[in-house]
Order: sequence, then C-alpha cells, then structure tokens
Amino acid sequence: MPLKKDFRRIFREKRRHITDKSEKDRMICENILQSDLYKHSRQVLCYYPLEAEIDTRAVIRCALKDRKRLALPYCTDENGSMDFYYINSINQLKTGLFGIMEPDIEICEKVSDFRNSVCLVPGYSFDMLGYRLGYGKGYYDRFLKKFTIISIGLCYNNFLSNELPADDYDAAVNFIATEDKLISL
Repeated sequence: MPLKKDFRRIFREKRRHITDKSEKDRMICENILQSDLYKHSRQVLCYYPLEAEIDTRAVIRCALKDRKRLALPYCTDENGSMDFYYINSINQLKTGLFGIMEPDIEICEKVSDFRNSVCLVPGYSFDMLGYRLGYGKGYYDRFLKKFTIISIGLCYNNFLSNELPADDYDAAVNFIATEDKLISL
C-alpha cells in the first residue's frame, strides 16, 4: 500500500481539478444540516475552510442562526495540539497557525464540555472504516482520541477510499458526509 504522503500528493492534485466544487460543498453541508446528528446536537464543532477544503460556512451560518453553540479549533502549537473555542460571529476569527482562521482566544470562551456535540472533520479522503487522510499533523486524531464525541468526516464521493493506511495513533470518524448521503460507520 502506498504511504500517506503519496496519497496526500494524489488527493491534493485531485482537489485542484474538482468540478462543481461550490455545488458539491453545498450538498455536503445540506446533508449535515438535515441530519438528526445536527438537529439533536447542542453544539457544533466546525472548522473554517481553507480554499481547497470543503466549504463549511453554510453550517457555520446555520449553527449561529439556530442558536447552537458553535466552536472552531485553535491550534495551540505546531505539534498537533488544539482546543476549541466558542464563537458568536465570524468577526471573532483571526488568522492563526498555518493561515487558518481561528477564534480570537482573547475574547472567545474555551470549550470544556463536549457532551451532545457533533464535530465536523476535514480531510483529503476517508475510508469505509472511518479513517482519514489528513494533512499530516495529527490535530484531529489527537482531539478525537481524547474526547468521546460524534464525528463526521466531510468528503467528496469520488474521494472516498476503500482503505487508507492507518496507524495506532489515527482516530476514525463515526460518519462521513458526502454530496450524496451521510454514511454511518
């Protein structure tokens, strides 16, 4: 089986050539927003998308409108540690580590209770066991291993893999949202 770095290179290139990205992103977000997982959650742990990532801004807007507690990750270091902080507006975000929009921790409250939460997880690809091909720093793997939480990987249909290389430190998601459906694992 190829190494993770080889898979990353393949999927990074594949992302450059995706067609109808905004429509596919909209459909993925719609599948999340229509799910019981979202509807019954008290809080949503989301990410603010980088340009090539699946755009979660529709989920962010709906969570704020639906008065759910919305939290985004803050990278505490370059070694894979992150915390989540509540935001009430995208105006509470600023550019952080790796150019990622993160909560301004000077004004945002750190999440300490993850009960009744759903966590949206980015990645290049996910396999049918829930393992992800991420960006290589292990931030979400460390977070998901630390907390018992419902997690949803966001993935385009044609980026799903039968099997990805997984190590002991990798954490699987519970569900995968594609533009066609929400897959329970």
